[in-house]
Amino acid sequence: ISACLVGSEMCIRDRFPVFAYDGGHRQVVLLNFRAQTWLWSNHQWVLAHPTVAPPRRTGAAVAWDPDMKAVLLFGGQASGNEGLLHDTWAWNGSNWRDVGTGGPAPPPSLMSTMTYDEKRHEMVLVESDVYFGAPVQLWTWNGTAWRPRTVSGAPSSPVAAIGFDPQTGSVVAIAGDCSGFECRSQTWTWDGTSWQQRRPAHEPDFAFYSMATAPDPISGRLLLLTVSSNTLGPAPTQTWSWDGRDWVGLQLIGHPGADVKLVAAPGDHGKETVVAFEDVSRDVDTLRLNGWEWTGSAWRTISP
Repeated sequence: ISACLVGSEMCIRDRFPVFAYDGGHRQVVLLNFRAQTWLWSNHQWVLAHPTVAPPRRTGAAVAWDPDMKAVLLFGGQASGNEGLLHDTWAWNGSNWRDVGTGGPAPPPSLMSTMTYDEKRHEMVLVESDVYFGAPVQLWTWNGTAWRPRTVSGAPSSPVAAIGFDPQTGSVVAIAGDCSGFECRSQTWTWDGTSWQQRRPAHEPDFAFYSMATAPDPISGRLLLLTVSSNTLGPAPTQTWSWDGRDWVGLQLIGHPGADVKLVAAPGDHGKETVVAFEDVSRDVDTLRLNGWEWTGSAWRTISP
């Protein structure tokens, strides 16, 4: 592994990386468009050199699977306009492995989002489309193979983000109720057998590719990052918290229009925390990140 960090500037090429927390090795895993794997701990990025890596892509679904003790990655957009992918890979802390050979795979999708269901001990993948109203697909991963789940009453496309809510033991999904160029968020929950639409008093703004969730280990609630869906120009990133019944708007972070990613991360004294990384790159040659750590009630700036 080689380190590469100058101030807060990393030697990582291209944009739109995917992030996940490796709970087994207590580090954040980043896979970028050049198929480079970077690891973050102790406020430092290091470049890993796995012998095998997934093909170049962007927009993949990725999440930590505690049963496999690995970071699971699915699908995404292949480089060079080579189409959509539907392969499955696992990161074990030092190397990637193609694990999607044990049965049928979910089909390629323009929008895929994934989270681990802690109550039912399975990975949940929701695939949707940018075409408004198209049906979504739900698949679960048991550690060796994918299983399609055909259920009625599901939300329709697009679904921008899902996350496990430790308070209610259900998977929360943010879908878009779209008309024309405007989309309003809808909150749905999956209990392992059926979907149910929730009707909270407040809904976060909907953003196609700029929504992300992570459990807050301090409050026990689910955190959500999104950007404003208004048409007045770029806006900073919003922070929301789900209490099981309603969304509560919290702090704004980031520069207007910047891409902010949310991920669980190792904290102090062996505890876990939540961090956010903002892409403030000025060009495509070097990725530059700002960073924040969640204190339970607000964001504080960190050196990423």
